[in-house]
Amino acid sequence: MSAVMLEKLTLAAAGTALMSGIVFTGSAEAAGLVNGDFETGDLTGWTTFTTTNGTVGTGFPKVRSFDTDNDGVASNSAAFRVGKVDFEESGGTPRGGGIFQEVSLGDGDLNISVDIATLDTIGSNYGGGIFELLFDGIVVDNFDFGFVAANVPEFSELSYIDNIIAGTYQIGIRITRPYTQNSYTPVQYVDHFQLSGSAVNAVDVPEPTSTLAFFGISTFATGVFRKRRQKS
Repeated sequence: MSAVMLEKLTLAAAGTALMSGIVFTGSAEAAGLVNGDFETGDLTGWTTFTTTNGTVGTGFPKVRSFDTDNDGVASNSAAFRVGKVDFEESGGTPRGGGIFQEVSLGDGDLNISVDIATLDTIGSNYGGGIFELLFDGIVVDNFDFGFVAANVPEFSELSYIDNIIAGTYQIGIRITRPYTQNSYTPVQYVDHFQLSGSAVNAVDVPEPTSTLAFFGISTFATGVFRKRRQKS
């Protein structure tokens, strides 16, 4: 094969590779929570924590099938059985725990939502669970189920809207009760942890114009013919 023919083939292959690089440069990946619907059947992506003198329950948290959003269809949900480890004053500071994870977000609007529920299959209870939505360690929404009757599931939702700057944020939920935890404690459920809004998408790298693409290929071609070197 002649040197001229070889150079032409090299240039054609290089041009294809360069154009492919341009296409990939212009793409953006969606950012968001890992395993927000607990579809893996476990707590992959989440970190569990407890408060002082708090517990999430023996053998908890775990994933169970439960109709947390009250739509008539059960789905994988994170289950907890929170409360105090040791008795303190009657009532007093609620104790328990929860889960969180860190998420990288861009500039823009952020919407957070999560479905919550509680159920006591043993008897009625005055501490169905206090649910707190956490954004970077700050409580941005909460709901106290208070008294729950036996075998009567209770449902609600937590949500938060904000405009943020790009960065890494901690998103999670804390569930507590002002009573000790035992086998009579209601089970608390969390599902459909979702993020939406412009901040959820990574900052996009603008697509280069056709003129810039042509300039890049032309520059590369000049280097091939004049210097016979590989693209750096």
